[in-house]
Amino acid sequence: MRGLLKGESLNIKNHLAIINIGGFDENNIRAWSAKELEPAVQYSLNGHSTGETYFEGFIFNPISPREGSFMHPLYSGFGTPANKDDWRDYLDLLFEQDANLHALNSLASKELDIWIGLPYPLISENPFGTVNSEHTLIFNNKEDRLQALTWWYNKAIQHWNDASLTNLKLQGFFWIKEVLSESDEDLIQEINAIIHLDGFKTMWLPNYGGYGAMKPWKGDHLKFDVTAVNTNYYGNTMMGTEWINHACMFSNVFGCGLQLNIGKGWTFSPYHVYDFLNFGLPSRNNYINNHFLVFSFYNLTFKEFAENSPAEYQQIRHFMKKQYVEQSYPGRTY
Repeated sequence: MRGLLKGESLNIKNHLAIINIGGFDENNIRAWSAKELEPAVQYSLNGHSTGETYFEGFIFNPISPREGSFMHPLYSGFGTPANKDDWRDYLDLLFEQDANLHALNSLASKELDIWIGLPYPLISENPFGTVNSEHTLIFNNKEDRLQALTWWYNKAIQHWNDASLTNLKLQGFFWIKEVLSESDEDLIQEINAIIHLDGFKTMWLPNYGGYGAMKPWKGDHLKFDVTAVNTNYYGNTMMGTEWINHACMFSNVFGCGLQLNIGKGWTFSPYHVYDFLNFGLPSRNNYINNHFLVFSFYNLTFKEFAENSPAEYQQIRHFMKKQYVEQSYPGRTY
């Protein structure tokens, strides 16, 4: 059995939150302002910053750089395939003044870790565009897919070096597709190797139960430095809290972290946040101590969560500080 993955062992921060660029819900924000991000960076009580850090780092997840175009493969059927202009728009959004990376930099009182999602080159016969003054790239060709990814990655590094984001540390890049396609495996290994040569790390956030996360585990084979599985628990679906336990057993074997899902809407029960925190205590799965944790937000902004669910917002803070005490709620069955 492998040792459990903790961020300290890789010189990375342990508690990260995902920032979606665009989206498929009512919060399809593309340029996150400092006002929207403040409670995610600075721990707030009663609407006032305490001066303490909340999340220790952030993961930028590209979904929709413009209306009608979806970069994330999960939503590829709902709009036109992303092309070179969309990839460039995503890069411009990341480095937009007074938003996203610059907003985080303005809020940070200590260095925050940053992970940037690579655009996904969806296999398609549609023309992507030209890069490096060469032929028009088409993503039914693996070499064209790698060329586009390498072009975008080099542009991202150039933008980062020019931005002077002194309160942020670029740890690396992450592969945004949650399940693997066999056609992606060589591509992943090649782009990961390029990123590693520059001294950056690579991350994958797979879906527990999906191909590559179980049939078989591909995280090590594909040379990802950091992985965290989505437990698939949301509180109001067919997947009950036992899925948290199953995902933890899997993570114990393969040394990966966990994703904790927070949101609103019919998928989420009113007390799902407490389930995640309760099941992470030492008496159960102990991921309060032993795991790299990623917090995923659905149909909910950080500002809205802090203002409308202040108790849960504070309890997550207690959990990250290892000060959380188990909570009961009406109808709890465990």
